[in-house]
This record gives sequence, C-alpha cells and structure tokens, in this order.
Amino acid sequence: MTTLPSKAKVVIIGGGIHGLSTAWKLSETYKNPGDIIVLEKKDTAAGASGIACGVVRNNYFQPAMRELMAHSVSVWESDPKAFKYNPVGYLQISPEVMHEDVASIYEQQKAIGYESVFIEGEKDCSNYMKGIFDDWQAQGITSILHEKKGGYAFNKDSIKALESKSTSNGVQVMKGVKVTGFKRGSNSQAVTGVGKKTKVQLSANRL
Repeated sequence: MTTLPSKAKVVIIGGGIHGLSTAWKLSETYKNPGDIIVLEKKDTAAGASGIACGVVRNNYFQPAMRELMAHSVSVWESDPKAFKYNPVGYLQISPEVMHEDVASIYEQQKAIGYESVFIEGEKDCSNYMKGIFDDWQAQGITSILHEKKGGYAFNKDSIKALESKSTSNGVQVMKGVKVTGFKRGSNSQAVTGVGKKTKVQLSANRL
C-alpha cells in the first residue's frame, strides 16, 4: 500500500499533462523535495493524456487561447528530444464556407507574431498543396492556413518526459492513490487537504 506523507505545500491530483506540467512549473518555485506531491490513481499517462492525438497547434478562435498556445508551443520546442516532439507544422485546409473564420485566425496569429502563411483562391491553394504533395487532387479548397510552428508529439513519451522533469526537480509522484474526498477548514469551506479510501489524510497549502 502506498504510504502518504502527512502534509505537503502543494498537492496535485492527476498525473496527466495538466497535472505534471503544473508540477514541473511549480517546482521552479517550490524547490525542496516533497514540497509538491502528485497523486495518480493508476499511472502517469494512463488516462486521456495517454490516448490523445498528440497534435500541437495554435488553431483557435479565442484570442486568449491563441496567446496561451503560442507560449505552449515554445515549451514543446524547448526540448523536442525529451518530449518526442516533431515540429512539422500544421495545415488547415478549408472550403469556402470556412474562409472568413480561417482568415480571422491568420490575422490574429500575425498580430502576436506567430509564424504562419495564408493562401487564398482555389488555384493558388491547389498549387501550394502540390508543392508539398505532388499527387494532391482535392477539389473545392479555397483557403489554406499553414502554421510553420507546431506539429505532433508521441503522447505517452511526452507525459513520461514531464514526469522525469518534475521528479528531477524534487516533485514526488505517488501512483496507485485514489483521492476520495477533501478535508476542509474548520471555519470555512476552503479545501486544506485530501483523503483516500483508507481514510488517510494529506494536508496541503495549495491543492
């Protein structure tokens, strides 16, 4: 049975991309071994993060999301070998019904300095794609947004790399721990800790 410590400064529930990337980033602030604990009910990359498609792109309509993803792409680029990241770019190939929306994405990418190319018109789009795939035959394409950054990563390898980067900074990843409840402050509803099925409790400054 996994033995939990009695307290930690930060407790993170879930050993997927969100939990481990948060742990890695916070380990720059909380530097002592055991300050940060990640609780994972099975294994890292055992859930959705391990079966996701692994595409890395910045193709979003929300401006705030686009700036966040531009930053995220730079993190992937910081260690492509460890993350098994392949910076091949990203293509959005669209019919006329999507032309206006894709043009808007391109303008917003340009505004934040995110490198991409926008091709318009069926003939120009066909010529552009044949420059990449010489046997290209698709019809009805009137716009192409080619993000020069982005690409894809091998998802499980990426999560394991995040785990390695976190633990090398002193983060403790505890597997086989299922959180079943929260401990709350005596005079408030603020969460101050977590519990597991055996009633063992772990107190935390941050959850």
